Amino acid sequence: MMMFAGHATAYGVAAHDEDVIGHGAFADLIRQGFRPKMLMMHEGSEIGGWLEFREDDIGLLAIGRLDLKSAGGRQASAKIETGEFTGLSLGAPLIGEIRQIAGTNGRFCRRVLAVPEISLVTEPANPMARILSFTAGTA
Repeated sequence: MMMFAGHATAYGVAAHDEDVIGHGAFADLIRQGFRPKMLMMHEGSEIGGWLEFREDDIGLLAIGRLDLKSAGGRQASAKIETGEFTGLSLGAPLIGEIRQIAGTNGRFCRRVLAVPEISLVTEPANPMARILSFTAGTA
């Protein structure tokens, strides 16, 4: 079994696509018990499941468990342990209450309405969306 925790996104930080997510943007989704798919690099089959989401001062904290009975889950576990997977990434497109940020190419999302998947990735689009900890065991 491998469990891990990390930020799926950080608030107030521009991602590579210049989108910025505001504090509290996931509150409604968390209340509704949303459970997006867990993928590797936004592709393939599910590799595990998300157990819990909560918002903290940094962003959306995600806690998940890899399915080590699947090849993808075992591969993702190895990539976390070797440091190849460093972060998490929200699946596109960003669906929410979004407005253009004046004078930029960026957009600001006040409220996220849907997240189709969250992936383990080698380099997250949001530079603060990092895997914080993991635990591996046989239980």
